[in-house]
Amino acid sequence: MGISCPYRCSSQSTYLSQWSHRTEILLYLRSCAGTARQVRAVISRGPGNRRSASTLMFHLASSLYTQYTKREQYNVLILGLDNAGKTTFLEHLKLLYPPPGEPPRKSRKSTEANSDQSTIQALKAKRILPTVGQNTITVKFEASKESQLSTQYNNINLKFWDLGGQRSLRSMWSRYFTSCHGIIFIIDSTDTERFQECYDTLMEITHDSSWTNQENNAAEMVNVPILMLANKQDLPEAVDLVALKTGVFIRLVSELEATDSKLLPVSVLENQGLVESLEWLVTRLVYNKPNKQPQYK
Repeated sequence: MGISCPYRCSSQSTYLSQWSHRTEILLYLRSCAGTARQVRAVISRGPGNRRSASTLMFHLASSLYTQYTKREQYNVLILGLDNAGKTTFLEHLKLLYPPPGEPPRKSRKSTEANSDQSTIQALKAKRILPTVGQNTITVKFEASKESQLSTQYNNINLKFWDLGGQRSLRSMWSRYFTSCHGIIFIIDSTDTERFQECYDTLMEITHDSSWTNQENNAAEMVNVPILMLANKQDLPEAVDLVALKTGVFIRLVSELEATDSKLLPVSVLENQGLVESLEWLVTRLVYNKPNKQPQYK
């Protein structure tokens, strides 16, 4: 479906990321030239103005440090039908990844391999209510040490918007399309009666007029990555990935073959497949940066 290798062109995307950030810093330094001239003007007025000059220099250095240490931020929508597991997915992300400014979590790979029961049981015991409106979190992305991404993409924040999946709330999804860099669409792989509804909803998303390139009024679609997660794979009644791809979703594969997309199996509640899925998405967000520039926070 789309691009099959999540690590394709990773060196190129890393170079583009570094080039973009360095360019922004150089542009910022040019804007600082005016402040430097102000400092020289203040000093030239005499010794009594040295304190003012020092204050200006402090603010200049502080601003430069802030600019240099900014992190790329990508906005990701979490969409899907009601009861698919979107809010549970968001809650698990809080356990896997720290907010910006906090130290790293313990190894997520060992957490997944050893099925950290305390974390999973705490999540199961938590009463998670359906989202009405939106839930929002921002996390600091950190690739696991075993991942090919462990030496790349270390300066990235991900902001997630979990939007309500009830039919009455889906009309507001399109308001967020122009601001997002990627989409995670969660499917309940046990609810076979709603597979067609999932397909129809995904088609509505990809064909929404909000994706039209407004700058040149062309019919060109903004190609943001779409990660589809077949959730609840731990349950015996779940439809496996092969059956999903050859069933109703085979049409989805053909419809989205020109889109950077992927369908992966996960169990959100059991923390199965979440880390690998998110790492695939991050590689695609960075690779798509020439089409959809990140924010810097």
